Amino acid sequence: MSEEVEEHGIRINIKGTFHAPKKNEVMYNSEMVVNRSLVLCALAAYYESGLCTNSQVRCLDALGATGVSGLAWAKHFPKVDVVINDQSPAATERITSNAATNNLQVNITSEDVSVLLHQRPFDFVFLDCYGSSVHYLDAAFRNAPKHSMLAITSTDDSALYGKATDVTLRNYGGYVVKTSYAKELAARLVLGSVVRAAAKSNKGVEVVCCVALKSFITVMVRVLRGPAAANTCVRKIRRVIHCCVCEDRAFYPETVYPLEEPYSLLSCDCRSKSAGKLAVELGPVWCDEIFDANFCQAMLTQANNLQLSHKVISLLQTIVSEGKCKGEPGPDESVGGDKENTVSGMAEHTSAQTEKEEDDEEGEEEEKEGSQHQPCHSLEEDNDGERSPKRMKMDHPRLKSPAFYFNLHRHSPKGKF
Repeated sequence: MSEEVEEHGIRINIKGTFHAPKKNEVMYNSEMVVNRSLVLCALAAYYESGLCTNSQVRCLDALGATGVSGLAWAKHFPKVDVVINDQSPAATERITSNAATNNLQVNITSEDVSVLLHQRPFDFVFLDCYGSSVHYLDAAFRNAPKHSMLAITSTDDSALYGKATDVTLRNYGGYVVKTSYAKELAARLVLGSVVRAAAKSNKGVEVVCCVALKSFITVMVRVLRGPAAANTCVRKIRRVIHCCVCEDRAFYPETVYPLEEPYSLLSCDCRSKSAGKLAVELGPVWCDEIFDANFCQAMLTQANNLQLSHKVISLLQTIVSEGKCKGEPGPDESVGGDKENTVSGMAEHTSAQTEKEEDDEEGEEEEKEGSQHQPCHSLEEDNDGERSPKRMKMDHPRLKSPAFYFNLHRHSPKGKF
């Protein structure tokens, strides 16, 4: 293995590094290059947006390791103030050496991440965590300025994908199981923790991008200040009812009253065909948008300007396509079946929904098959004594994009990325 690698135009000495952190050792994971590229694009888009309230964008690579991310920022954006932090003495020594090799001037600190975030405000923070990120979230929002950005990477896939339910409950305060939409569910679980941490500091967030690749999940959020923003975001954390038979799912409505028929939220009729309890409650998770199409488009533009790899550009193109796809379903509606987690599937559903509405006007009733995407229903007895779905009204607003439509696995290849 070569002792030096080049990434984003930065030469990094990786002699003696490890893929996983060890005591008194430096970590470098070559498989995270795509993630670091996306964060670089996010910083570029944020820098060009002019949303920073400070005269100079203050950036923090909170867990620097070799310093590869922070040094790339300093090289491509000389006018930003870059701080690279790592508590390990070996890591800070390696960062200093790599900065000298590339003739770059950056501020290098060796503070505890939470202490540093409490001491100083930063406009752009990258938390590249090995494991869970929840330990740093409270500190990350403590001094976060208005319209600042946080890029948070979590790699505790065992907890996020329901393999370690006790750890999931302890770290994220929720419950998840293995599902076909596990990656989006995991991203929404992380976002739920992010929103709760922000609300403690009277702040809200606007989610701009979510990415799930291999064993890590990265969420990028823009900070909104004020109790009103915090209250609005907290109300968007809800539980999910999940059918264990067909994997139909739906968000619970925003209400303080218990639902007499939780199964009425699902569009499937599995309960009428089988006895027993066939659904479980998942979450609570974030139920609002997980993409900002305009920001994702800006990231794609910056990726082309920076001449990043084809894999990164292709990934961003897919994300932009998902971010721009808008539909009628909201948090009170469910999406079932893998077919509807594709653009063509959504188009077919829209056409079918239109035909259904026309048939309803003529007084004709049609049975729904499988886990087709439908609005919320309540169960009532029909003339034959069987349980049939009937639409149930919800008083909360609909989302611009359908819940659990994106399914982050669409841009998460199984092979080597």
